[in-house]
Amino acid sequence: PPLPVLVMGALAAIALLPNIAAFCVRSAAVARNAISPRLAAATTHPAVAGWPEKYSGIKGGPEPRILHSTFTVQKADYSLLMELDVANWPTWTTAGNDRWVEHVTRKDKEMPYGELSYLLSGQLEIVPKDTGVPVLVNPGDLVTFPEGFVSDWTVRKELTWHYFLYD
Repeated sequence: PPLPVLVMGALAAIALLPNIAAFCVRSAAVARNAISPRLAAATTHPAVAGWPEKYSGIKGGPEPRILHSTFTVQKADYSLLMELDVANWPTWTTAGNDRWVEHVTRKDKEMPYGELSYLLSGQLEIVPKDTGVPVLVNPGDLVTFPEGFVSDWTVRKELTWHYFLYD
């Protein structure tokens, strides 16, 4: 085609860019809304937003990822711990924390975000609201707590664990 036709075609395409961008933004919002109303609000829980600052992994190296979409307790093997870079996750403990006293049950704890935890020491009993069946978490277990998961928690022995938070 002659040069003026090509120029006109290019100008028409450029003129459509704002509409295309708006469509993409709306499509992304619809997709977020279909996944989670919380994501649709485009807000990140402060704990999740602050997690990367606490992570000491090497950029470009192994890094954490979501393992399950449902509450799951699984024994971790060495290769999975290395793949997830668990040793560089932040550490949390119940030691000295009055909210997490041994043998006191916290009822109806709802997870405000997703969390993958690796128990280093202690023991935790979790009773999911949907099943009512107690689950014991022991050292060496990886636990997936999906966002919105509701359960009762009882610390059986003082806890120390590594954790990864996500939306």
